[in-house]
Amino acid sequence: MQCPKCGHDNPPEALFCEECDWRLDLPVGATPKTKKRNPLAFAVLALVVGLVSAILIFVDGAEYGAIGVGAVGLILGSYSVNLPRYLNPDNKSVCMGLATAGVVLSVFGFILGFAAIAGVF
Repeated sequence: MQCPKCGHDNPPEALFCEECDWRLDLPVGATPKTKKRNPLAFAVLALVVGLVSAILIFVDGAEYGAIGVGAVGLILGSYSVNLPRYLNPDNKSVCMGLATAGVVLSVFGFILGFAAIAGVF
């Protein structure tokens, strides 16, 4: 298959040009569709997961749940803190603040979950 951008002759099963990395199914000048990500939605979700993790600490018998939800919150929160830096939304500081609060609450729930299992808390 010939590349519409550079004219390089590629194998028929190729998805991208071997020479210029152009997607072979797109005409020249077209831009590939990108997924829209909403940093505020991720930040709010990270905050909610962090809150759930922190609340589970105070529920009898839910220490393992606090650890699990806290671990998920750490991963989601870390992603949410960095996402606004790459996408440059208008509400960048709000997104990063909410995501940071979610990470802090997740750390709180994660560590205190282990402390409760060990009998320290």
